[in-house]
Amino acid sequence: MQAEPGLVTTHRREPASMATSDIRTSFFTVFVADQVYGISVGDAPTIFTLGEVTPMPSARGGYIGLTNLRGRIVVTVSLRKWLSLRPKEGGTEKYAIALEVQNECFALLVDRIGDVLTLPEISRTGVPAHFQSRKTNFARDMYFSDIGLIPILDKTLLFDQLMAQVASSTSVE
Repeated sequence: MQAEPGLVTTHRREPASMATSDIRTSFFTVFVADQVYGISVGDAPTIFTLGEVTPMPSARGGYIGLTNLRGRIVVTVSLRKWLSLRPKEGGTEKYAIALEVQNECFALLVDRIGDVLTLPEISRTGVPAHFQSRKTNFARDMYFSDIGLIPILDKTLLFDQLMAQVASSTSVE
């Protein structure tokens, strides 16, 4: 059967098997400006209120300084600055998520921590090609939820991009 001219045909997802529909994923929601992101519960063992930050001279991009996390000095990265968003009214971000990649820890600053969502695997999709931007280039997956389409932060992708930024800025100097 052919579609009538002028009508758009859509493709339905195949029904999930019982095994697939039982698989669920949990992640924290974090907010930066009006944007929501997810971070896997397993990737975010520590969420804390940011204390004092020692500024880093000539820091570029999302880097803002160094902070002490339980006796360990970690680099702080503002997701707001990384996304090139306007500064937050009333000051800086105050919530941080400690992320560890390749034995390196960094604190990712966000405006607000939301709820933990547990969604079925069937609501997961890859990042569509037309979504490729700085806003989603550190996400591999997105989830459909009641609050919208949520990109899930991939800490390794973000870390690799941060390290590439450091490498390019040191080679320019």
